[in-house]
Amino acid sequence: MAIKPEHRLNVGAWTYLPERDKLVKFDANGQVVETAELDNLCQNVMNYLMVHAGELVSKDDLLEKVWGIRAVSDGRITRVIRVLRVALGDDSRTPTYIETVPKRGYRLVAPVAPTEEHPLAAVSGQAQVTESSEAAKAAEQPSGWQRRSLFSAFILMPLLLAGYFWLVTKPVDDDFSAIPLWRYEPVTFLDGIEFYHSISPDEELLAFSYANSPSDSVVRLKLQNLKTHQVLALTEAPHSSFGATWNPDGSQLAYQRVLSGRLCEIRLLTLNESRDVVVSDELLTKCGPNSISARLSWSPDGRSLVYPSREEGHNQMTLMLYPLAGGQPQMLTVPPVTGFGDYAVRFSRDGSHLVFLRYVSGAAELWLLDLSNRSTRKLKRLSDFSPGNVDWSLDDTEIIYPTGRSTLAAFNIAKGTSRLLAYTDSNAREIQLSPTGRILASVGAFSQLNILQVPNEILVDDDVSRQQQVFSSNRNEAFAEASPILDGPVAVVSRRTGESQVWLFHPNGRQVQLTQFVKNERISQLSFSPDGRYLLALISQQLWLLAEGIEPMLLSKPDETNIVNPSWSWDSQSIFYAVSRQGQWQLMKQDVDVNMPAELVHLGRDLYLESPNGQFRLWRDSHSQSYYLETKESQSQPQHLESLSQGVLPLRLVLTNHGLYFSSYQEDNRYQLLHLDLLSGQIRPASSLGTIFSDYFSLSADGQSFYIPSMGSGDMDIAEISVLQQNL
Repeated sequence: MAIKPEHRLNVGAWTYLPERDKLVKFDANGQVVETAELDNLCQNVMNYLMVHAGELVSKDDLLEKVWGIRAVSDGRITRVIRVLRVALGDDSRTPTYIETVPKRGYRLVAPVAPTEEHPLAAVSGQAQVTESSEAAKAAEQPSGWQRRSLFSAFILMPLLLAGYFWLVTKPVDDDFSAIPLWRYEPVTFLDGIEFYHSISPDEELLAFSYANSPSDSVVRLKLQNLKTHQVLALTEAPHSSFGATWNPDGSQLAYQRVLSGRLCEIRLLTLNESRDVVVSDELLTKCGPNSISARLSWSPDGRSLVYPSREEGHNQMTLMLYPLAGGQPQMLTVPPVTGFGDYAVRFSRDGSHLVFLRYVSGAAELWLLDLSNRSTRKLKRLSDFSPGNVDWSLDDTEIIYPTGRSTLAAFNIAKGTSRLLAYTDSNAREIQLSPTGRILASVGAFSQLNILQVPNEILVDDDVSRQQQVFSSNRNEAFAEASPILDGPVAVVSRRTGESQVWLFHPNGRQVQLTQFVKNERISQLSFSPDGRYLLALISQQLWLLAEGIEPMLLSKPDETNIVNPSWSWDSQSIFYAVSRQGQWQLMKQDVDVNMPAELVHLGRDLYLESPNGQFRLWRDSHSQSYYLETKESQSQPQHLESLSQGVLPLRLVLTNHGLYFSSYQEDNRYQLLHLDLLSGQIRPASSLGTIFSDYFSLSADGQSFYIPSMGSGDMDIAEISVLQQNL
């Protein structure tokens, strides 16, 4: 019995393309303007429904014909149908595509009819298909690879041209064997952390920041001769140095010096003729207050520097252009107030554009700035992974960037499409392409994570032991979320099985894996419902509902990847979250019953919390970034929390019946746990640790302790992928 249509079909407003096994929408010119992005299982279920359009298809039929087994829960079928409805724009209450017949099965009710083949326009890098030209058909490239990132790639071929290696590509089949594996070869070998690297234009010297360990209070700028391997210290204590970049002739380095008191400087370091002695180290300009470590870029014509800075009056990092001939720095970008801002930048090789990274709404984004008119545009949102740095291809047509712990990709600016370049044998977040096409990266582990349980200074008496207790010691856990119920489990994000997964650790030692992701997903937040039954998870900026014994359920729409700050109502009946639509933050409320659509609660709010007893409600105005507290009795007159709105930069917040716990950025990428007393308005430290290495924390059910990630010493080196090592 057929489970896949053999010919093109019109399915309501969609067209099924058997050659691509996809549902698409065409415009009047025959161009594909939308594709229903379904995983293989969901597409197979849709195919079976199309083959049996108008017929009642039972769950047993789907289990047998699509899954091939019968031992699959009804919940999994329900999840697939829900995904299909979202992808097709269907409504379960008034279905136009898939009708649910209670206790019997499903029926495809959309009109289904054969269709003539449309010519496919050359969009997203696809070859045009015509019915009249056999030659065009023969030359047609595989059409499914652009939208299947793990099953798609270009092979990077080295060409020797005038003594330089240039990056070129060719399409390959959609299988893992077609994607090359590139291996990193170490360049630096120091014990500790080497990062923020920059290779000189002649590729003889490598500048990088160095720390003995993540807890080292001083980060030094080092210079290594790549021929002799001699290492020279360019800067020393007491200040830290970051983000060095070479001038075009390789005689000078610009870098950022971080000072005490949350101040920093942009400085110019000049070397002698043999480039083994520092001749001068002078101040160019000052960064804005509260600026953090950043990467600089020097223009190819040598006239300008661009650096990220948190300017006075701004809470976000922005890009500043400094004219080396003299003059005041100019602000190039104004990031939205809903994120961290702009933190990495590269001049194109011809100097006409800048590519930079912007962290907003909980994810990194690739942006492009045209220096001729100062216009900016977003290239791509990187929801699954936040790179530390990116670079241009040698011909300025693509942006090369890491997409995960072991993958590199390229974004084609003209086509607006991404392709997978290669798998790599090491974890890399920062990359740089040398003038001859060598790919240099910081590889290894900046730190090793472990979960610690530490006392809550607000509630624990001084005579109670303050010894830190190791929660788990296998160093695979990223962060933990404690159940609000006494003797309840602790939810943990763990990489023990390779990819990040959510586990439940019960007090009796029992451990349960809640997710089964087969690719890297960015799990950024977990939140138990107040009754302890459910776990709300923000995964790759989408909302999921997790619980022991049920299949993970996607609560948000698949195309909504800009969700932030999910939280529970005090009675566990509803969830709240903020989503950005057309530049406006909207606070949404959704009942746990996933069949009910989310409703708009407020415009202009990007955070909302309720205390466990429902007495207090905390929210943030997305425009002013001011915090307000209201009670059941004072809803019409909320209290402005000036102490939160000024200076402390709260990040993660946990509202209790008596106070507010929050993490606050300090300096040198460290944080502090603080407590705000709701009655007195007093803020004081909540942990004797002083500073911690993550903004994430969780409060135990009894309030006596915190679960916080702790970083142990890691090792990170600068390594390279040479075009000669690609084994092609």
